[in-house]
Amino acid sequence: MDCMVNTRSMAISKEIKAYLEQLMEPLATHSSIEMMLEKMNDNLTEKFDKIVNDQNEKIIKLEEKIVQLVGSISLQQTMINRLDVMNDNTQQYQRRSSLRIHGIPVEDNKDPMTIVSDCCNEMGITIKPEEIDRAHPIGPAHVDPVSKKKVKSYIVKFKSWESRETFYKARPRAYINGVKKPGKKSFTVSVDLTKRRYNLLQSIKGLTKDNPLINFSIADINCSLAVKLNNDSLNYFNTREEFENILFDYEESQKVNTDHKW
Repeated sequence: MDCMVNTRSMAISKEIKAYLEQLMEPLATHSSIEMMLEKMNDNLTEKFDKIVNDQNEKIIKLEEKIVQLVGSISLQQTMINRLDVMNDNTQQYQRRSSLRIHGIPVEDNKDPMTIVSDCCNEMGITIKPEEIDRAHPIGPAHVDPVSKKKVKSYIVKFKSWESRETFYKARPRAYINGVKKPGKKSFTVSVDLTKRRYNLLQSIKGLTKDNPLINFSIADINCSLAVKLNNDSLNYFNTREEFENILFDYEESQKVNTDHKW
């Protein structure tokens, strides 16, 4: 019995050995290994290409979505800017009767209405107290760089446009038609601009300070912003974009004129 079991085990072992040798036989040659590697490479390449294609499709869809979002944001920003300008125009209209007086010494400690009266006397005009709606200090006190005194600003609201115009046109100015005005300028007068309009004017003044094409930028008596070019034309703007368009168009016209000279 034991002899028969051993014989059968030996037969099975030979079969297994023969089977394993059969499996290992393809690996015995270099060409077989190359075929296997090529097949593996083809499979990997196919899978990689599929992954890349899938990712490219996703990227294309995301780029299209980004373009749509950018367009939507740009449109919304345009609407916001327009609403901002409309709101600013409304606020500026509400300030149409007001002016600001700057450089009043704090040490005077006078009633605001008395300060307005003193300014009128210095400018040589007469505005009755009943023509003024109200007057009050505005903003913190600061040291004037010229007089070295601590000064404040005041805002004055007039009851009529005529009174406001009279006060504004009589304001002390450092220069009139290019000629220095005689006498000491103890205070200054400005229109009452909104914060947006004031900041815009200051930024434009900074940009045009050393620009040979521009004489000056101002806020006129109606609180409208304007830039005077070196051809003496006065151009009004209400946004940074409008100002840049004015300057661009003028620069282009200068180039054309220069080309024609040649």
